[in-house]
Amino acid sequence: MSNTSINEAPIGELPTEQPSSQLSSNSALEESDGLNDKQVQRVLLTLLLGGTVVSFSNSALNPAIPVFMSVFDVDIVMGGWVLNAYVLAMSVGLMLSGYLNKKFPFKHVYLAAIFGFMLGSVIGMLASSMSFVIIARAIQGLSGGLIIPLSIGLLYQIYPQQQHGRVMALWGIVIMMSLAFGPLVGAYLVEQFAWWTLFAITLPLSMAVMAMVWWLIPDMRSHDKKSPFDTIGFVSLLIWLLAMMVWLSTLKVDFTSGLSSNDGLLEIATLGLLSIGFLLSAMVWWAYERRQRHPLLNVRLFSNQTYLHSTIISITQTVGLMLCLLLLPVLIQDVMGESALWTGVVLMVATLVASITTHYAGKIVDRRGARSIGIFGIVISALSTFMLAWCLYQPTLWLLMLIMSIRGIGVGLAYLPTTTVGFSSLPKDAVTEGAALNNISRRIISTIFITLSTIYIDSRGAQLLAAGSSNSTASAIQEILVIIAMILLFTIPSACKLPRSP
Repeated sequence: MSNTSINEAPIGELPTEQPSSQLSSNSALEESDGLNDKQVQRVLLTLLLGGTVVSFSNSALNPAIPVFMSVFDVDIVMGGWVLNAYVLAMSVGLMLSGYLNKKFPFKHVYLAAIFGFMLGSVIGMLASSMSFVIIARAIQGLSGGLIIPLSIGLLYQIYPQQQHGRVMALWGIVIMMSLAFGPLVGAYLVEQFAWWTLFAITLPLSMAVMAMVWWLIPDMRSHDKKSPFDTIGFVSLLIWLLAMMVWLSTLKVDFTSGLSSNDGLLEIATLGLLSIGFLLSAMVWWAYERRQRHPLLNVRLFSNQTYLHSTIISITQTVGLMLCLLLLPVLIQDVMGESALWTGVVLMVATLVASITTHYAGKIVDRRGARSIGIFGIVISALSTFMLAWCLYQPTLWLLMLIMSIRGIGVGLAYLPTTTVGFSSLPKDAVTEGAALNNISRRIISTIFITLSTIYIDSRGAQLLAAGSSNSTASAIQEILVIIAMILLFTIPSACKLPRSP
């Protein structure tokens, strides 16, 4: 695998490559060469703890989504926004991170990001409604979108190139352990204490990180020539994302009422026109970005076929991962009536299996390329998703754990190795731009898919319940899982386009 960096991904998904399009791996920091070994180790420890806080908070909240739904009396659509708000806000943070790092000293931006994460924790801890929980997660997402790329960017600056692989491997291990054990700790807190402790537990850790940043990280500022910020591209994309969030939040009401009223055809027509409008506006933004010399996102990279197909695989695998992270707690706690602790155990085992598989898959890709391992991983992840849908007829915890572990193997084979090959196909000076485009594409598309899936589950479940079904929610989840499996299988042709040899 190439020595590009490993990034924390949202809410339990595997790490990916360096996320910020603005953080150049060859840009120097004015005092980096003056750091001695002890200072470098202190900086590494500080950044690892900062990344751990973000990753742990994300994964610890996964088992609590059904708890939020119960405490605040909301449906699965509203519950899904605990995940969606974070993902979309993190996309904004990713877009801003490189520019802010060049505009202001590293320490100032990092401290502001950690403070923002703490602010989100306080708002979440004191939340009196689901809306405040979602706002808290959005603030934490924006902050996390700054913290992760800033950390990775600085590590690339203070360590020589020949040590990048070892440092990023250490980063990946720490992040993976946070993602693996976060669900179990979060489930324990929910079971033994209360949901607000999920936010409260990050406060002392965040304060420790702020103190370490203040005392241990020297003042460092990039002296690269500043590229102009694509203000039009950023503002237009932000408006599009906000408009989409508002529309998706109200879509459930329109869709449900449309099915049960005489104006159903009008509702469907309105839905279609709005969908076309969002698609056309996205195409206009895309065309604008292609013409820019310094675009917010370099969409021209999709002309590289290896990168394009690796990104397609990455997006579909992310959609499957995030939907499982959302639906599994609902299934275990609401449908099966089991403890949140079991949700944490199942997610922990699946994440550990995926991380171990990813480690060995990287070595295989270095020797044999990504085509065969990508196809094999896609087939395993798709078949295991079919198995997950099948087991919902008579779900048991051991069977869920077994299937999710098999799915972890598939994800470990199909996700990070193929993504890395896609990045390796790009010129070195375009890798960070490609990583940013990959990350943001995954977040936006998965958010849309997750929201539409929760709307379908809620509406379909109500329809099945009215028809007398005793397992309406489980049946609706089954149908979504089958759709996910089919989408995964459709990406096999993309895997066939990947290089056969490294």
